[in-house]
Amino acid sequence: MFQTPKDCPHEFRIQAVKRFLETSRRCKFTARELGIPELTLRGWKNTLMGEAKKEAMPDKKGRKDNESLLIEKEKRIQQLEEENLILKKSIGIFTKDSRPK
Repeated sequence: MFQTPKDCPHEFRIQAVKRFLETSRRCKFTARELGIPELTLRGWKNTLMGEAKKEAMPDKKGRKDNESLLIEKEKRIQQLEEENLILKKSIGIFTKDSRPK
C-alpha cells in the first residue's frame, strides 16, 4: 500500500484510528487489516488523541482574554450600581422638595 507509515496521508491516519476506536477489536488486528505495524497505529492514536485534547481545552491566552473581559464587566456592573444608587437618592431629594408643606 504505502512505502512506509510516514508516507501515509493525514486523512488515512485519521480513518485508521477511527476504525480502530469504532471496532471493539484489538489494535494488532486493525493494524494487520490496514497493512501497518501495530506500534504505528498506536502512535497515530496517541498523537491524534493528544491533538483532540489540545483543541478541546482553551489556551492560556484565551483564558486571560476571558478573565480580563469578566473583570471589565464586573467593574461596569459596579459602576452602574453606584449610578443607580445616586439616582435613587436624587429622586428621593427631589420628591421631598415637591411635597406640600
